[in-house]
Amino acid sequence: MRHHTLIVCTDPRIEPELLAGALDEALARAPRDAVRVVRVLLPAVLPPTLPISAWPPRLVERLERLRAAADERGRRFTPRPRVEIVPCRSIPALLGASWQVDALVLAGSAGWSVRRAARGVAPDVTIVPSRRDRSGARPGRPPLHEALPE
Repeated sequence: MRHHTLIVCTDPRIEPELLAGALDEALARAPRDAVRVVRVLLPAVLPPTLPISAWPPRLVERLERLRAAADERGRRFTPRPRVEIVPCRSIPALLGASWQVDALVLAGSAGWSVRRAARGVAPDVTIVPSRRDRSGARPGRPPLHEALPE
């Protein structure tokens, strides 16, 4: 019996450690007696104004860093997970075109449209949210109330 797991990175700005942790979690949840087939998709989301093959250099840099982290972590497992960078127009469109799997892990933020599309892909959906500070404060800047003149 095969257990298919799909891991999709929903935000190229997440830390590589988060993606590696999502890979560990996905493999830990898979049944021990089944052959585990794991695929990691790193979507290169491009706007309709760009050709699907025109990847901006900053996006390529981020995705390559995530691919290296997933490849490094995947070396610990047998069989090794397949890590791919996939060009697409949106994460929900990518999930809508995806095949049925046993488990889906979304690494990063997942809005309602992504969660809705994920329900059609797998019965078991796990979301590993990013740990970025959502308060809006940027490092190296004083809080807004301290920056205002008196």
